[in-house]
Amino acid sequence: MYLAHATAEQAYVLCDAGRPELAVQLVRDAQRLGGQGMSPRLRAWLYAAEAEICARAGLHDDCRKALELAMRHLPTGEEARDPDMLSIFLNERHLTRWRGNALALIGDAEAVDSLYAALETTDPTFIRAKAGLHCDVAQAHLSRGEYDEAQKHLREARLLASRTRSVRHRRRIEQLTQSL
Repeated sequence: MYLAHATAEQAYVLCDAGRPELAVQLVRDAQRLGGQGMSPRLRAWLYAAEAEICARAGLHDDCRKALELAMRHLPTGEEARDPDMLSIFLNERHLTRWRGNALALIGDAEAVDSLYAALETTDPTFIRAKAGLHCDVAQAHLSRGEYDEAQKHLREARLLASRTRSVRHRRRIEQLTQSL
């Protein structure tokens, strides 16, 4: 389970390095590495990671399929921490946010609804997550040509990112700002 999780995390590094096609292969390898011994929550996490990485690679249908599989494998209830692997933190609320992120990346119209639902339920103490969520909402609005709404969420994301000093979020905010 730990090797599968670490392998999927490496897929994000490949994505950030501009190699999303290799990242897709690696996150799928991670799922095979985990095999049948993975907890349901880890399996859902890996499918959600696959969805996001497929979105970044421009694989829209694969993204949607992975999101469906993530929802199917996620255990029900409010509990977020995986008792078998404490570094995995995922419940329906978190997956809604992740789903919105992936859908925003592929320009899917459903992204806005998922992201606003996630904004309403996100723990206000999760500043970094909230900054990313505002970036996702801005991206979703940009894909719909709703520039005023996008700017509003980019301003909020910028404020939150400055509090956390997140280089990743600041880079994403600048990239989205250039799209205005």
